[in-house]
Amino acid sequence: MFFKNKHVITSMIVAPILAIISYFTVDYYVAEVPHKAKQGQSYKMLVKPNCRWASGACDLINGALKIHITADTQAYGLNVLFVDASSDLKGIKFALVKAKDKTSKPQSMIASNGSKASWQSPQIKVIKSDYLQFVISANESLFYAEVPTVFVYKEPLL
Repeated sequence: MFFKNKHVITSMIVAPILAIISYFTVDYYVAEVPHKAKQGQSYKMLVKPNCRWASGACDLINGALKIHITADTQAYGLNVLFVDASSDLKGIKFALVKAKDKTSKPQSMIASNGSKASWQSPQIKVIKSDYLQFVISANESLFYAEVPTVFVYKEPLL
């Protein structure tokens, strides 16, 4: 036998098992419990990673509400934004700002194709350094997010 002490072998087996059990136990007691959106409240949307690089699309999520944003030209300049939602929305307002956490006059998107799940913006001038702020009305609650406009452009595949 390679080990002369049985306690060393036992601790090599038991320690990783206890670490895994501790990890899941702490996560169970500390993790935020998801809850249903309350009427009249505002909730921040999770900005997915594809919003932070030239992907051609931006995805936002909060619980069951999923938002997919694209632009018509996938290039910087004059663009129309398209929003597809996982469920019907009451409305979307957005603002194009020059820097993060700044303000600008909000504009309304209009429902397209007669569907309350598909929306489009008027034509706007987008540059790489801009930010888009969204306020989305759904299920008697408001959801908001701020994303860089870098996603509007889609890098060509080689």
